[in-house]
Amino acid sequence: MNAGSSDGDTLPDGLTAEERIARARWRSRRGLLELELLLTPFARDRLPLLSAAMRADYDRLLGHDDLDVHAWLLDREATPPEVREIVAEIRRHLELG
Repeated sequence: MNAGSSDGDTLPDGLTAEERIARARWRSRRGLLELELLLTPFARDRLPLLSAAMRADYDRLLGHDDLDVHAWLLDREATPPEVREIVAEIRRHLELG
């Protein structure tokens, strides 16, 4: 399957690409409002356009603590290598970096 495919094929976890995107959009709603205001526009506008690998990186980012993610997006703390690329992508989208 093409990494950017959105044709409804089922992925190894049993979800279609569209279902994974919808789940990531839902998970972008956070307990920390300031973070939610950064993530939800990105999830709405960019997730469907990202490769499967970048969407997996976004899912990985969402597994981190809200305060850490917020600090990384605002460049207040060093971003861990495993999420550095997706954080840079979010920052570019939000014109933060």
